[in-house]
Amino acid sequence: MNIRPASTSDAPAIAAIAESVRFNRATADSAKGYLVYVGTPAEYASRIEANRTSFIAEKDGNVGAFLLTSPQAGNTATHAESSEVLERIFGGGALLVDQIAVSPQTRGQGSADLLFMHMRSALAPQRMTASIMHWPLRNERSIGFFSGKMGFKCIGEYDEGDGFLWGIYEWKSDATHGDPRYPVGRFLYTGVASETDLSQRIERLRILPFNLRAAAARLDEDALDTPIRPNAWTPRQIIHHLADGNSVMADRVRLILTEEQPPVKTFDENLWAELADSKTAPIEESLRILDGVHARLARLLASRPYEDAKREMFHPEQGLVKLDRLLSYLDWHGRHHTAQILALAP
Repeated sequence: MNIRPASTSDAPAIAAIAESVRFNRATADSAKGYLVYVGTPAEYASRIEANRTSFIAEKDGNVGAFLLTSPQAGNTATHAESSEVLERIFGGGALLVDQIAVSPQTRGQGSADLLFMHMRSALAPQRMTASIMHWPLRNERSIGFFSGKMGFKCIGEYDEGDGFLWGIYEWKSDATHGDPRYPVGRFLYTGVASETDLSQRIERLRILPFNLRAAAARLDEDALDTPIRPNAWTPRQIIHHLADGNSVMADRVRLILTEEQPPVKTFDENLWAELADSKTAPIEESLRILDGVHARLARLLASRPYEDAKREMFHPEQGLVKLDRLLSYLDWHGRHHTAQILALAP
C-alpha cells in the first residue's frame, strides 16, 4: 500500500469512496462506520487545494482510502458556526482530522492505520481533533478507531441544527488530552438549539432512564458500591443523584413554563449524595422515579411551542438561564453519568 499526499485529480475517487460509506438512517450500522457530510468531486478538489494536508492510500494505481485534514475552519465537513465549538476544534493550532474512509474493496488491509500514522509523521501536529457522530446513531467504528487505537479523548459535544449530535475528540502530543472524569466531554452550551435539535434532545431525555437501567444492569451489587474513581461517588450514589437532581430540574421546567423568570433555589448535590438513602437504598427506587419523571417531562416538553425554549429562570449563581440551556445540561448530565457507569461494566 502506497501512501502519498492527495491531489485534486484524486477527488473523483475520494468522492466515490465517501459515497460508499454515506450515512443512511435506515441502513446505517455503527459497527461499520460511516460519513455524514459527503461532498462532490468538485468540493473535495476544493478542500484538497485549500488545505494541502490530506493523503490517500493506493494500490496498483487505485485509490483505496483517503484522509482529509484541515488546519482552519472552512472547506471542511464541520459546519458548526459556534465560536465555542470552533475554538475547541481549531484552538491552539489544532489540526482537524476531517474525514477518513476506506473503500469496500480495501477494508481489512490496515490502510486507515497507515494513512493516519503517515499523516502524523509528515505533519507532526501538536494537537489534533475529530468530530464523530453521537446521535442518532453513535458511530462506534470511528470512535473505536480514534479513541481506542489513536488515543483521542472526548472533550465535548455540539449540534448543528439538523438533529445530529457530535462528539469533539482530541489528541495532544504531550498526552494531556481529555479528562477521565468526563467520558462524553465537559458540558458545552452554544446557544438556543434549532427546533429539530430540540426535538431530538427531548427524545434523548425520554429514553435516558432506559439507557441508565441497561448500564446499571451490567453491574453486580459489589460494583454498585465501588467508587468510579478514588474519592468519587459510587454508581449507587450516581443513580440516586440523578433521581434527586432530575426531579429538581423537572420542577424548574414547570416553574419556567408557568411564571416569568421565576427565582430558583440551589442545593448541595455533594451533601445530598452523602445522605443515608443515597448510599444504601436499592437503585430500583430511583430508577422508577426517573422512569416517571422523564416520561412526564418529555410529554410536557413535546406539548409546548418551540418559542418556550427561550423562557428563563433566575438562578442565584448563574443569573438568567434559558429553558433551552437547562434542557441541554440535563441531556448532557444524564449521558455523562450513564457513561461513567458503563465504564465500570465488564
